[in-house]
Amino acid sequence: MLKSFALGLALGLPLWAAEGYAPASFVTTAEVAAALKEQPPNTQTFDKVIKTIDQGDYQVSIVILRRVPKPGVEDTALSHERVTEVYQILTGSGTFESGGTMTKTSSTDLTAQAAGPSTRGTIVGGETRSMAPGDTVVILPKVPHRFSHLDGTITYLVTRIEAKAK
Repeated sequence: MLKSFALGLALGLPLWAAEGYAPASFVTTAEVAAALKEQPPNTQTFDKVIKTIDQGDYQVSIVILRRVPKPGVEDTALSHERVTEVYQILTGSGTFESGGTMTKTSSTDLTAQAAGPSTRGTIVGGETRSMAPGDTVVILPKVPHRFSHLDGTITYLVTRIEAKAK
């Protein structure tokens, strides 16, 4: 590491360049807007990965998610084996439910959405909280979660951090 640092200084390169790492990765407002334009008409849930950065032991994905409520249809809960999610509400509002236990479960593979092996089911004994634009929630792996009620269409940016299987 010390040799890499000295070499980087000698060549006028930042340390991250000498080690092969980029200093940051960005997702622009234009990229988010372009992704949202890809939503097919009459789709209740749109879950689009915008960018994924693989750092070896884990990967980080930035996703745009939009949910359109359908009268009489209740969203099922999810939990993810290895993925931590961070939701930041952009537009719309609703009631977020998390924790408790899940019943009536079934396995699902959400790798294409950067959420990995997951479980769908019904939450029993979860806690609810209203969420609106600007609100953020962190959901750890294996924690059941869902929007139990939407006040209308909701759009949120999701950061998915997946620990690689060992």
